[in-house]
Amino acid sequence: MTENSDEGEISDSNFAAEQKEFLLKSLHELDQEFENGNLSLDDHEMLVQRYTRELANVTEAKKVVDSGSEPKKGYRTKALVWSLGIVLLGAAAGVTISQTSGARSSGESITGSIRKSVSSQISEAQMLLGNRDRWGEAIEIFDDVLETQPSNVEALTYRAWLNYQSGGEVSAQIKAWEEVLFIEPGYSDALVFLSISLSNEGRYDEASLYLDQLRSNPVREDILAIVQQRGLYGEVYGEALYPTIVDISKPTLEELQLEAEIGLEVANYLLLSEKDERTVSAIKIYRAIIMDFPSRPEALSREALLLAQTGDQDLFAKAIDQMNFAVAENPNNVEALLSRATVLAEFDQEGACNDLESINEILAAGDQSAEEPIRVQMEKIRAFAACT
Repeated sequence: MTENSDEGEISDSNFAAEQKEFLLKSLHELDQEFENGNLSLDDHEMLVQRYTRELANVTEAKKVVDSGSEPKKGYRTKALVWSLGIVLLGAAAGVTISQTSGARSSGESITGSIRKSVSSQISEAQMLLGNRDRWGEAIEIFDDVLETQPSNVEALTYRAWLNYQSGGEVSAQIKAWEEVLFIEPGYSDALVFLSISLSNEGRYDEASLYLDQLRSNPVREDILAIVQQRGLYGEVYGEALYPTIVDISKPTLEELQLEAEIGLEVANYLLLSEKDERTVSAIKIYRAIIMDFPSRPEALSREALLLAQTGDQDLFAKAIDQMNFAVAENPNNVEALLSRATVLAEFDQEGACNDLESINEILAAGDQSAEEPIRVQMEKIRAFAACT
């Protein structure tokens, strides 16, 4: 045997040893990925069978090389295309494995290397969302992600959002979000962006359907913050339900299909609107809330303030009674105390000042993060009632 053939045998032996080690490690990683829920049972079995066959072939070929015999015909060819077989297998399996696909290299898991790369890209793009001047860069990153993972819901959703914010065709972005929801029904980010865009288009009934889905699914805190900052519930449901609220003399929360908290947002939105029956509509909602939650301080206090402003003495007396009830039932509720102090300041300065002192004690003992607007109103009342 010539020197070159000796080197060839050593090379073949090393190659086979490396592939055997890699396959053994791969089989172990497949078991780990299955246990972690990253592989379905069918995908796990298919990949294990394939890798086991490859391991048997590599082991047999290594024995041949180590014995000094001629390798079986086709082994060198098999060695050259071995990686290609793994690539093709990974690509086929990737259709159903955690939305990933691609080649597997030594030391990497099938899903791990791509997921890490895509995750890194998504994180990089998300970091750019707060800088309008760099939205173009973020869109390019999302484009790159979608070349690898065409069904990546986060990339699809936020690329459409940036395009929408940049003045892109509205219908195209709405279609993109609808496709996201086809892939992953209930995806909260897409539901919120769809609701915002449809609301901006005045398509409140459609927007309300997506908000209905949002309310029936778990929602991240940052997404809830967007909804609250925008006042999305109040705007969409206020507009969509306004005809119903006007037509029904005493609507219930069940008829309106609203929770109490969202009902309060709807009432606030209507009060700030230019609608002809905004005050009556808000009172109807407050009463619907009180019907189900008789001691709810926000509904009691806000309706009482509206009644006190009518100029009718009987309604004014009812407002005072309602505020007294709200405070009695919720003695540590700042809104109830502040509402009563606002009304009492005109005829019972001592009572108003006592309520302000109670609020001071509550704020001192609790979270003061939302204190500033309360303090501003308190100072106005203190000055009007000449509190010492």
